[in-house]
Amino acid sequence: MPDTTAGPSRGRPADPEIEARVLATTLELYREVGWARLNLDLVARRASVGKAALYRRWPTKEQLITAALAARIPPPDVFDTGTLRGDLLAVAHLTLQQALDGSGLIDIRLSLEEKIYPEMFGETLAQIGREQIQSARNIILRAIERGELPAGTSPAMVLDAVAGTIKHHYLMTPVDRRDALRADSVNYVERVVDFVLTAAGHRNPAA
Repeated sequence: MPDTTAGPSRGRPADPEIEARVLATTLELYREVGWARLNLDLVARRASVGKAALYRRWPTKEQLITAALAARIPPPDVFDTGTLRGDLLAVAHLTLQQALDGSGLIDIRLSLEEKIYPEMFGETLAQIGREQIQSARNIILRAIERGELPAGTSPAMVLDAVAGTIKHHYLMTPVDRRDALRADSVNYVERVVDFVLTAAGHRNPAA
C-alpha cells in the first residue's frame, strides 16, 4: 500500500543543467545582439528558463554576463601537456575552434564594447585578462624551466604570435573558404605553432 503520509511535492524539480544552459545562451545572445540589447527576459525565453529562476541566480544582466564570461575560460590544465609544442597546439586549436564556431566573435565584440561601456566591461575584462595572462605566462615559464626556450622569452609575444596569427587568418579568409580552413585545421595550426617555435628559438631539451 503506498505511503500517503508525505505531503505532495511542490513545483518542478530543479533543472541540474540550468546554469550551463543559461550561461551558454547568454554568450550566444551577446554575440548576436550586443550589450545594449541583451536583457534577462530575452535570455530566459531563449534558454527556456523561468524568469523567477533566472533572476534568483543573476539579479542583473551585469552579474549574468560576468558569470558567462568567467565560465568561458578553459581550466589551466588544458594548456599543460608536458611540452611547449603541445601547450601551444592546445591554444591554437582552441583559438581556431572558437573562430570557426562563431564564439570567437564574442572577443571581437568585447574589445569594441569595452571602449563604449568601460564602467561595465573594464573590471570584468581586466580580471579575465589577468587570469589569461597568468595562464599564458605559465606556459612559457614551464618551457623555460624545461630548457625549451631561452631565459627571458616574452610570454606575450609567443602567445600573441600564435593566437593573433590564427585570428587574423580567420578574419581574412573569405566565407566560401571557411570549410576548407576547417578541413585543414589540424595541419594549419601545426604550421603556425611550428613557425612560432622556430622564431622563438625553441629547442628540444632531450637533444
